Amino acid sequence: MHAIFEGLCPNCGGEIADDRLMMCLPCRRCLPDDKAQELIKLYGKIPLLEFKKKVVEYLGKNLKNYVKVVELDEKLKDVDLLFHKATGSYLWSAQRTWAKRVLEGKSFAIIAPTGVGKTMFGMVISLFLARNGKRCYIVLPTSVLVKQVYDRIVDISKRANINAKIIAYLPRMSKEEKENFKESLEKGDFDVLITTSQFLARKFDELKGLKFDFIFVDDVDALLKSSKNIDRVLMLLGVSEELIERSMELVRLKRHLAFLSATARRDEEYRRQLEELINKVRELSDDIRRSLEGKELGVLVVSSATGRPRGLRVRLFRELLGFEVGSRSEFIRNIQDMYHIPRADMKEEVLKIVKLFGDGGLVFVPLDKGVEYAEELASYLKEHGVRAEVLTAKKKSDQIERFVEGELDVLIGVATYYGLLVRGLDLPHRVRYAVFAGVPKLRFSLEAKEAHPFRIASLLSDLREYLEGKEKDEVERLVALMMRYLRELPAARIQELKEAMEQGVKLSGRMQRIQEIFEKGLEKVRELLSREDIRRKISESPYITLEETPEGLKVIIPDVMTYIQASGRTSRMFAGGISRGASIVIVDDKKVFEGLVRKSRWIVEDIEWKALEEVNIKELIDEIDRDRNIIKMLREGRIRAEFKDPVKSALLIVESPSKARTIANFFGRPSRRRIGRLTVYEISTGRYMLSIVASGGHVFDLVMRREGIYGTRVINGKFIPVYGTIRRCLSCGEQFVGLDKCPVCKSEEYYDKVDIIRTLEDLAREVDIVLLGTDPDTEGEKISWDIAVSLKPYTKRTNRIEFHEVTKRAILEALEHPRDINTLLVEAQIVRRIEDRWIGFMLSEELWETFGSRRLSAGRVQTPVLGWIIERYNEYRRSIKDFFYLTLENGLRLVLEDYPIKESPKATLEELKDAVCTVEKAEFNEVELTPPPPFTTDSMIREASSLLGIEAIETMSIAQDLFEFGLITYHRTDSTRVSSVGRAIAKEYISENIGPDYYQGREWLREGAHECIRPTRPLDVDKLRLLIRDGILRVPRPLTRNHYRLYSLIFNRFMASQMKPAKVVKAHYVLDINGYKKELEGIVEVLYDGFLKMYPLREPLLPRMDQGMKLKVTSALHQRRPSIKLFSQGEVVDLMRKRGIGRPSTYAKIIRTLLERRYVIESRKKRRLIPTKLGIKVYEFLSQNYKTLVSEERTRKLEELMDKIELGQEDYQKVIKELYEEMKSFARVGYD
Repeated sequence: MHAIFEGLCPNCGGEIADDRLMMCLPCRRCLPDDKAQELIKLYGKIPLLEFKKKVVEYLGKNLKNYVKVVELDEKLKDVDLLFHKATGSYLWSAQRTWAKRVLEGKSFAIIAPTGVGKTMFGMVISLFLARNGKRCYIVLPTSVLVKQVYDRIVDISKRANINAKIIAYLPRMSKEEKENFKESLEKGDFDVLITTSQFLARKFDELKGLKFDFIFVDDVDALLKSSKNIDRVLMLLGVSEELIERSMELVRLKRHLAFLSATARRDEEYRRQLEELINKVRELSDDIRRSLEGKELGVLVVSSATGRPRGLRVRLFRELLGFEVGSRSEFIRNIQDMYHIPRADMKEEVLKIVKLFGDGGLVFVPLDKGVEYAEELASYLKEHGVRAEVLTAKKKSDQIERFVEGELDVLIGVATYYGLLVRGLDLPHRVRYAVFAGVPKLRFSLEAKEAHPFRIASLLSDLREYLEGKEKDEVERLVALMMRYLRELPAARIQELKEAMEQGVKLSGRMQRIQEIFEKGLEKVRELLSREDIRRKISESPYITLEETPEGLKVIIPDVMTYIQASGRTSRMFAGGISRGASIVIVDDKKVFEGLVRKSRWIVEDIEWKALEEVNIKELIDEIDRDRNIIKMLREGRIRAEFKDPVKSALLIVESPSKARTIANFFGRPSRRRIGRLTVYEISTGRYMLSIVASGGHVFDLVMRREGIYGTRVINGKFIPVYGTIRRCLSCGEQFVGLDKCPVCKSEEYYDKVDIIRTLEDLAREVDIVLLGTDPDTEGEKISWDIAVSLKPYTKRTNRIEFHEVTKRAILEALEHPRDINTLLVEAQIVRRIEDRWIGFMLSEELWETFGSRRLSAGRVQTPVLGWIIERYNEYRRSIKDFFYLTLENGLRLVLEDYPIKESPKATLEELKDAVCTVEKAEFNEVELTPPPPFTTDSMIREASSLLGIEAIETMSIAQDLFEFGLITYHRTDSTRVSSVGRAIAKEYISENIGPDYYQGREWLREGAHECIRPTRPLDVDKLRLLIRDGILRVPRPLTRNHYRLYSLIFNRFMASQMKPAKVVKAHYVLDINGYKKELEGIVEVLYDGFLKMYPLREPLLPRMDQGMKLKVTSALHQRRPSIKLFSQGEVVDLMRKRGIGRPSTYAKIIRTLLERRYVIESRKKRRLIPTKLGIKVYEFLSQNYKTLVSEERTRKLEELMDKIELGQEDYQKVIKELYEEMKSFARVGYD
């Protein structure tokens, strides 16, 4: 037993020990020890569900809520048996989760890859519900599928002996069959209805009076072709038209609220509008919630392989059914990106590559060569035995079908972002590779009338690199707006915009405003391209081509988004992973290709380009074909037996909503469900179907009642902490545990984190695995353990996953290597919290009594830190001296600290004004300056404090954001180690932006799993700002100026740490001023800048002076001031690290506590720490009465003991006992 948790007994909701929870047992009151012992003998020897049923049996009359632990799995067993009868195999993990949700009456969206068995699930769950008297409706995209599903479901019902009436609107029905179908529909005489989404739209009047308990929409994209279908589906589920309209009004109000919140206005009128709108939204939300209460709505499950829902009406699902449809990311890819420098004609090179890779290829020709060249290439390939056809939006008869059937080897299309071959093809079983007959590019002519919005935005985006100041800012804002509209608008609207601009037609409404923005962009592009300075810069650029043609000047830029989309056709998600694909670019323009490589690395974090000749093609083709074979067998349903559970359903719990959103966004636009107060993001990684949710940090803490020893009981000689859920006062924001009212303001209105636990229990029941992805330190381990213990009765398996950066690569790697929770780290954190509570509460009570204020507090670490600040303040006051500041005729400034004062400072100052300084000695040495190591927590806080003027707590808060947004590695670290990934990032950035000769990779500290604080991508602050502005890099919240400043500091320091040393000339001078000797050392010249390119010298260069040189004093000042400086926050943190007290996770908190308690204040201008009278009195009281308890030495030893517990070298109970004995010798500590 490690701890007791209040309110977590799965049966009675009372207190329970962790060892019982870990065995899925209820508390001792519900199940006495003798019965528990009998059950413990069975644990692990029988299936978990059978074990839980035994618990139900043993509980007998005491059975209360434990039935919920078993109930859902029992119901699922019936669905599983039906599935086995139907298919010969049991439900897969993802299907089990879907079934559980349907059984619990939850509506949701499935965005899942090919081969997961979505359609089969829809059929079997419909039959299961029909058997239980429920009416179901399956909506499919095509009539061919309606026939296939109807035949299959009828066959399944016969095999499973289910007497359900199934009707379907089938193609080519006889007149009699149609009449029978219509009659059954009118009378509602059926259990399962199957039609196309077109039927739903056309024949809705025939369906209108019916109410369905379950609707399964297979391919939501087809359904959403008519937005009114959303209303139709909702009505069939039991939602009234009036409620749909009110919900639509709420959707519009929320959109307006989002728009208003995003505007820069902050005047009184704006505040009034915002408040009015917030109240309207709140009132309407409450009204809709009340209307839904007690309503028995049917369950809706919408399924999609891609999911690109657009428009406002789709948000009705969120307001009425509690979920949002998401979409898959095009950046999830498993592609070998290759390039080939042609040695022959382009057509010959394409033929060679097609012959090498075989069938299943897509060939893309550059946009400027167009369909005519595509036709030429198709003819050439046909002449040489390759079955090829051109596919365009205007020319699409049966080419796709022939390609799918294997009658065509390759399809040829034009490399344009909205092209059919680029975006409209999702054939994971058939497409194997892509060939680009020339770099995908955009040509822009100054004279031409062409005005494609996408091209305007892309070109202006590239041109802004050559601008400066206000003009650059203006263009950046314009590009950001254009990119936003390109993301939001459907392809048809973009085409309408293009045509209107080319024909000089004015659009109306919202489209008029958008047209004006793009016309302004076009005007700016033409103005820039006509300027000589811009043309010169473009011609010098290694990434853009400037071409003189008979039609005039043309600018050629890489079309990176088209490349990513088009090559992405070769690698799709399927049940079990992401299929291997190949992409080959035949380089026809080296500069534009370099631009493509550079930009693709900004957008796809793990893209790696290789020359075709460097790749083992046979091995690559084997990998491609292995995945295609699996996908084919999955599609044909031939693989279930040997391919067990390819996609696991899992719940990933992290601390913060920002981290949850960042992770979810790596895999597309996530589906979302709102459960209680929590937003659940749903994505598929190929291997996992993940529900991602945030716990909001710590959920439990020690109770604050007089429980044992300050919330710790002694049971059988062991110290056992009692944990309760954290409560937050709704009046004053105070956090407390185990009390029924706020200890500060006495309010009984509070939010209890027990709600989070109840929601997590609900979510854990749905999935097969709970993954805990909290921060990678002891505190994160303890949060994971708390949650794992509380959820154990509700899930089969809990695992810890650890990642030191929030990047797609790191998350996928962590998912591949789940581990058990490290109990040693948990024990160390238990000791740390008990020690913190005991010392804190005991000393705080003493302070309250002595000083008569309950606002005071004390702690073992904060007390010695307060002592340092007081000691430095006393030294500061004692160190007042006379200083003389001189400026010499060569500009050198000198500070004379101990200059002898003769009559008075004033007379001495006059004497110095007329003095002459003689260079008595001048020595020069060439030296090498090694770069500083990358940041650790303490060095980051110190530098942010001294260089940026940002205080410790803000630095840590900003760094937390940067970590959670996926921009830097974990920021609570004492390691300077640089991983191979970090060194690769540095090499790429330095080689590309500074020069390959400047790179010198260093690992720094080799030991330990932790890493330094570094950027996660080779993006400097300017590039980061642009990618965020353009919407290419999405962050959960806007970054502030200080976010960018701290990021820049971290980035520059890290890059400097991976660069060559600088070579400088260092001088050592001895100067004589009226007999006073002043020694001076500094750098006079930089011979080779090396790392100084990224991390410049702090001090200015000294002037070079020769021995014997005489220099007049041109100005002199006198000041009487302290020679010792007060501490800054950064310096205190540095001292804590050097003296071994505190740790990266607590440095900033300790300083914050001292400031909050008003023991210390910070000077306004210089941001230096000054102790207050109260702080001095408190410190004196503590150091006189509890010296050994709060001494620096004892605190350091305790930190060492914690480290030993983490390593398993010290028993945690022994350390707690020592702490107890130590405290007992001091105060009124006893048992209550």
